[in-house]
Amino acid sequence: MFYHKTMTGIWLTVVLGLVTACAGPWTQAPQRLSTPQWSISPPSDWMQLETGGAEMLSKDGPFLEYILIQSRPLTQGFRFTKERLRTDMLPDEAARVIADNLRSDPLIRQFRLIGSEPATVGGVPGFKLTYSYLDQNGVAIQSVLYGVVLPHMYFDLRYTATRRHYFDQELPAFMKVLESLRFAST
Repeated sequence: MFYHKTMTGIWLTVVLGLVTACAGPWTQAPQRLSTPQWSISPPSDWMQLETGGAEMLSKDGPFLEYILIQSRPLTQGFRFTKERLRTDMLPDEAARVIADNLRSDPLIRQFRLIGSEPATVGGVPGFKLTYSYLDQNGVAIQSVLYGVVLPHMYFDLRYTATRRHYFDQELPAFMKVLESLRFAST
């Protein structure tokens, strides 16, 4: 048992190191973070990591808390379910597709959907998912994800943190990021 946990820890450290090395170093988050499709205002004391296709923000490190901003073409199937989103989907239908993909992720153990509800995301009707799970090391994690299907892409903004201490502590910072979200065109 000890050997298995030690090897798992070493493997996760190597993988995280490779991802970080490929993505580049953590840098101080700018006052405004933007792409041609969207922009947000990160918390002033957080760091940024561009992960190739997504932006990650963290204050104390991604094993404790992070905000993930990502978008994807609607034609791209999801990794674990192969399902695709469509522009004619209602927010609750899109939320089901996202929840199914999360539930199918082998690194997410004991997935529990706490809530799924309509939400406005950057002024556009979308959805909010709240869920919890255990990570690969058995740490209790909680996430809140705001998602929206736009004419040519799916966009989501997710806050994930350890349930103990960090989730509640940094949730207000995430809510300010969500409030700052602007889409270039919808």
